[in-house]
Amino acid sequence: MRLLSTEASADAEGPVTEASERFDPFAPGYVLDPYPQLADLRQAEPVFFSPAIGSWVVTRFETVKAILRDTSRYSAMIASDPLTPLCPHARGIITSSDFDVPPLLVNNDPPSHPRYRAFFGAPLQRERLQALQPFIKQTVEEHVARMAAGPSPADLVQALTWDVPALVLFRLLGVPAEDVSKVKQWASSRVVMTWGRPTEGEQVQLAGEAVEYYRYAIQLVQRKAAAPQDDYLSDLVRLRDGDDGKATLHEIGAIAFNLLFAGHETTSSAAANLFKAVLPRRELWNAICAGTQPLAPVVEEGLRFDPPVQAWRRQAKEAVTLDGVQLPAGARILMVFAAANRDPAQFPAPDDFLPGRRNVMQHVTFGTGAHFCLGAPLARLEVEAMLESVARHLPGLELVPGQDYPYTPNTSFRALRKLMVAW
Repeated sequence: MRLLSTEASADAEGPVTEASERFDPFAPGYVLDPYPQLADLRQAEPVFFSPAIGSWVVTRFETVKAILRDTSRYSAMIASDPLTPLCPHARGIITSSDFDVPPLLVNNDPPSHPRYRAFFGAPLQRERLQALQPFIKQTVEEHVARMAAGPSPADLVQALTWDVPALVLFRLLGVPAEDVSKVKQWASSRVVMTWGRPTEGEQVQLAGEAVEYYRYAIQLVQRKAAAPQDDYLSDLVRLRDGDDGKATLHEIGAIAFNLLFAGHETTSSAAANLFKAVLPRRELWNAICAGTQPLAPVVEEGLRFDPPVQAWRRQAKEAVTLDGVQLPAGARILMVFAAANRDPAQFPAPDDFLPGRRNVMQHVTFGTGAHFCLGAPLARLEVEAMLESVARHLPGLELVPGQDYPYTPNTSFRALRKLMVAW
């Protein structure tokens, strides 16, 4: 049960350097804007050990990409392990329950990973995503129209980017719309539990919510098995065709548990981060509104510029050398996508928002190699739909000056909780 495998990060040791002492992903200044410090660290010490998180931090694009592509030397098994070890009470809540989420996709390795990826990826074909487009457009239009008819200023996250990706994902999975707020709350709790620094009291609450979340996912799949419908989970049930050798119902339930989080939380953040980046750039925004700036490159540059997934984890299966630094076997590695995506060796003028850059799609926001994000095409569709609709209905939209930008403190997700806009 990977959720409980947390002790190694707490016990990890490594050399203490200047970068080790400077790097604190939970510091308020870093949470608000990590990019200046990441640029300094990438230049001075591109690989270093961080005692604060028990991990080796990697910041250069080519190094991050090489780790992602090398499944023989780097394991993905720790990707979803809690950063902060669970306290005894929280562990007790989990272990005394029926919670059991086996490694399948993001936190799995060969030889089983390719088989699971092929099975769970099969229903996510072009036809399934195209069938969702009318619902995506209608849902976005309804939210934007409601916001436009309401008072200004407004919170763009609450009005648009928070709910839309969840509604789309739940339509894909066949989740009742009335469960949106409940599952979104569970998803937000999981960010803190897995990648944050919750107190022991918070861990106890989060552990209880994780068990509820898990049971909801399992029961959802059981309902699909009893009465399949036109949705992704039902497609998996039909594809399984009663054969546990392909996948068990329990494994499909575990995938539902993970997708109910990963399938919308990152898309919500990607959309909010994009609007925060684009709206102050009035020449670009005006070109978007006028229809002279293609939207797809803007979306792609937004994913590079301020990625919703800031960092991800691997574990070295053997002793390795990265950028001249030796890491022991078993070393936990934090690959900082946010730093890699602004590596000037890969992206000239990396701090400029340039939708026309020729290699804009080479970012690592969705990963690369064997674990490339299966939901990337859907995320792109949704973010582009939101950008297009807002530009058409609210061309005068702008950020409210002087506002605070509250992000959820954690190592991996750039989750903006509020974005005030006016028109």
